[in-house]
Amino acid sequence: MKKRSITEFQILSEIVRRQPHVKQKEIAENLGITIQAVSEHIRNLVKEGYIKSKGRGEYIVTEKGVRKLKKWLCEMRNYLEDVKVAIYRYKEIWPAIADEDLKEGEEVYLYMKNGLLHASKEKKGEAKAKVLEGAKKGEDVGVGEFEGFIDVKKGEVIIFKIPPKVRGGSKNVDYELIKKNLFKDNYIVASMGTVGYVVAKKLGFEPNIRFAVPQGIVNACDRGCNIIAFIPGKMAERVIKKLDDHKIIYKVLDVTKERE
Repeated sequence: MKKRSITEFQILSEIVRRQPHVKQKEIAENLGITIQAVSEHIRNLVKEGYIKSKGRGEYIVTEKGVRKLKKWLCEMRNYLEDVKVAIYRYKEIWPAIADEDLKEGEEVYLYMKNGLLHASKEKKGEAKAKVLEGAKKGEDVGVGEFEGFIDVKKGEVIIFKIPPKVRGGSKNVDYELIKKNLFKDNYIVASMGTVGYVVAKKLGFEPNIRFAVPQGIVNACDRGCNIIAFIPGKMAERVIKKLDDHKIIYKVLDVTKERE
């Protein structure tokens, strides 16, 4: 978000909290800007149709303004999530999974696998660190003194859109079509609702993500995991919107089997 957009986001947020009686002086004091700057931004918000003036310092946020505020909030959340990830890089000690027996003081290479940080003596990227405490293969090992950057490619998603119960549910799913379109490599399984869970179980999967599914899928993709998701009917729209907001690559496949 540009600086002007951030300021207008803050002012619009203040108006939402205070409407209809809005005192520009109080907004200016809260945001640390001049009253003249607040006045200029409010005029622009009125011009853009995000707020309406009712005269004598009374303003209300329009439906267009609410939509804009929601969009800004989504952008801000994404930005803050990126900052949070960047801050984590400065932790003094990181836990990783040891790919082999490791001793204190050894140099290791760090890489992401299935959403988890791994430490290996074998070069698997540019990021390096020192072992702070020895560990056996498969154990959690503490590493620090980092060099380089851990390259994490966002995961991708295959959404298998399955019929809701009113359209046959799990009994009306083309399971062979699902099997033909699974990722070849490792992936995490997500399911929404009862029907989604039953379909996953029929295919021999125990879903890893069942609650807060849209955000759970995003979190896993941000850590480099590929996801297959069993989502009934219109529930898929919620997941798709979340993926679009976070610029995650996905494919949607309707696996409803036509009834004879």
